[in-house]
Amino acid sequence: MAAASVNHGGVAVIATPGVRLTSVDIGAKPSTFECVAARITSGPSSFVVLYHTGPVTASFFSELADVLDRLSTFNNPLLLAGDVNIRLERTSDPHAVEFVDLLAAYSLVKRVQDMTHDNGGTLDVVCTRDDLRKPHVEAVDVGLSDHRLLHWTSQLQCPPPVYTATARRSW
Repeated sequence: MAAASVNHGGVAVIATPGVRLTSVDIGAKPSTFECVAARITSGPSSFVVLYHTGPVTASFFSELADVLDRLSTFNNPLLLAGDVNIRLERTSDPHAVEFVDLLAAYSLVKRVQDMTHDNGGTLDVVCTRDDLRKPHVEAVDVGLSDHRLLHWTSQLQCPPPVYTATARRSW
């Protein structure tokens, strides 16, 4: 009998019919975490989602900051979701402090308040900008993993375009 392998998950963005997914090339290939960036469009709203998972290493925060720098140039609202492997409920933990400070630097707020792991703790996040409507997030135990499934609904609107009129004479 073959030994069962351990599956540590992966990254996917899945949508229902009527929602358009477009891959977004952010121009970075982090080595400390997996990430998928996608533009999700439904009706008049559109936003960019980034999902990442992986262990916390010395360069994790600098690579995450680089990715957030790149995504902050997009006109679309940013939604960051995934398994960060940081015990965020431990507010004095140095990794938790650094992660929350990094989010704040990009005006992002973590929206998950519930336990997300069988052994306790909040290891998974859904983060949105602090000026957007707070999404309703549920941590659901579906029995397939030691992590909870994060289920949320969001109403994120793109900022309206800015138009500038100019008048000039032809030369």
